[in-house]
Amino acid sequence: NGPKFAEYNVGVTDGKAESYGGYYCWGSSIDKDQSAAYKSGTDPLTGTDDTATNLWGNNWRMPTKAELEALLTNCDVEWTTVGGVNGRKFTGKVAPYTSNSVFLPAAGNCDFGGVIGQGRSGFYWSSTPNGSNDAYDLYCNSGDQYVFNDYRDYGCSVRAVLAE
Repeated sequence: NGPKFAEYNVGVTDGKAESYGGYYCWGSSIDKDQSAAYKSGTDPLTGTDDTATNLWGNNWRMPTKAELEALLTNCDVEWTTVGGVNGRKFTGKVAPYTSNSVFLPAAGNCDFGGVIGQGRSGFYWSSTPNGSNDAYDLYCNSGDQYVFNDYRDYGCSVRAVLAE
């Protein structure tokens, strides 16, 4: 009944939860290209503006800010290592999340074409804008995790959810 998160990030080619995948500007589907046009305006991402939908098809979409916040509220969270990769594991502690878990690798982010922070932090876009220049994302590192906003031209990871 909660969102069904994909097992791995958008851009992963080996199907492993611990693989980093791509780094996308908000509303862009071009990996590691900060000159790519990101979506402007105050509307949430939908349809082909949604990175997950554009790259994986209509069965997938990016999570909303509220869904990322619910993940934090309804799950126990731990910093762990999977397949030699650091990240945050979210394990459901209340219904409808009970007995489900998702691992988000600390993929870092892409700033002006260069990837930084791999193994130390993770940034996961939501489809929810914050004003006309920023958008909300889930940030995590070894000491904390929270939803906040970033500039849309940062290259962040996308973990898709099933569109229902």
